Amino acid sequence: MEAKHLTYFKVENFKRFDSLEVSDIGQFNLVVGDNNVGKTSFLEALLFDEENLGNFLSNLNSVLANRKILGLNNDFTIVDLFAKDPKVSMKYFFQYLNYPEQSDLKVSKRWRSSLQTEEIDTVSTKLKLYPDLQFIEFSLGTNKYYIFPGELKLITGYYPYIPFTTIYGNDIVDFFSRLAISSSWLENFKTNLREFIPNLITVELSNAITKESIIVLREQDKDLAQPLAQYGDGTIKLFRYLLELEFCENRRLMIDEIDTGIHYSRLKDFLKKVLQTARNKNVQIFATTHSKECLEYYKQALEDLGLQDSGRVIKIADTKSGIKSFTFNFAQFDNALFAGSEIR
Repeated sequence: MEAKHLTYFKVENFKRFDSLEVSDIGQFNLVVGDNNVGKTSFLEALLFDEENLGNFLSNLNSVLANRKILGLNNDFTIVDLFAKDPKVSMKYFFQYLNYPEQSDLKVSKRWRSSLQTEEIDTVSTKLKLYPDLQFIEFSLGTNKYYIFPGELKLITGYYPYIPFTTIYGNDIVDFFSRLAISSSWLENFKTNLREFIPNLITVELSNAITKESIIVLREQDKDLAQPLAQYGDGTIKLFRYLLELEFCENRRLMIDEIDTGIHYSRLKDFLKKVLQTARNKNVQIFATTHSKECLEYYKQALEDLGLQDSGRVIKIADTKSGIKSFTFNFAQFDNALFAGSEIR
């Protein structure tokens, strides 16, 4: 599978964005900006999936579930909650590395009464099943696709977004159990974890402590295996990030507040391990931060790994003409840090 990394992205009518355009995107992108300017909204906008349009809605539904916004009246409330104006389509324009042509995607709520004759012919079978209800229309270039009530519940897929509140959870047990069947993967995984746990011997699933299987780690200087949930946030975060990077191979992963819970003394090594794994798996990363230390260690990590050409800082700012983005390549944000200029 060939990697599809964004080099250009524009979204319209999404949350507080009338229009947000981002260009010169790299493989590794640290997203900065003031509180409530839209950094997290930018990550959520990047959850679009033109290859599996149902997954796109499922991804947005997962965002709401993570925020405990559950029990929606119907699938179409998703569009209401994410569109700045629900009466207007959400629009996405994007371009991939090695794919010179720009693509466009439009997401709209529709009603039967608004359909043209040729559109009715396209969805006639489903209209018999759902004669009076709304549905969601995707327009991808000249092609149109439709999702009707109830169909979203049948869609399950990987959710390539890590909220800053997400650390340990049942999903991490599932991820690990699916990957650990490969002994070579497990050995490499343990090597990466030793960045934070130098005496690590084994990582495995166990139900000796609880009825359900949990992840436990055994170290040389400890008699008993310890549950992963007993470790600090930094260790658990690295554990999760390494797993999720595996599932995002050749795709993109969005991480909100990548440095939260990581002590500054470990931050550069932490970022190096994440970037190195992303490079090996060909994953494009978009990660937010508020920290100037994170910016500095991100720069150093890119330098140590020789990845300067792949690194960007994307600043989102509320200007007099609306919310805008400004992309800094490595040389530009390196100079800004050296001069003490504020780019956050």
